[in-house]
Amino acid sequence: MTMKKRILLVDDEDEILSLYGEVLAEEGFEVLIAHDGAEGVKVAKQEKPDLVLMDLKMPVMDGMDAFMQIHDDPATRAIKVVFLTAFGDPEVVGADIKISEEIGAAGYIRKGITLDELVKKVREYIR
Repeated sequence: MTMKKRILLVDDEDEILSLYGEVLAEEGFEVLIAHDGAEGVKVAKQEKPDLVLMDLKMPVMDGMDAFMQIHDDPATRAIKVVFLTAFGDPEVVGADIKISEEIGAAGYIRKGITLDELVKKVREYIR
């Protein structure tokens, strides 16, 4: 029996957590949820997921600070972190993408892509 791959979703929008969580669970992933960066760091350290999908802009602790805490800890450093970026203003999206590349995130996924595209991208990152 193979273990389900574990994905930690970190976002302050319940809509995103619910929609993405449901779709990924239906695709056979075990989905963990956190509502802000601080909670995301805590869950990542406790649960050691295979992949973290994390919003960049959140209250309490933003995605970049959370990424740095996960990345700086030897126990969680190997966990791939993919940022979720807002769709809309191309300048904002471009800045989010540049930040994710500069700090060493595994990549990014734009919110608003189709759910099929989301699953496809997650499968690429989780190999």
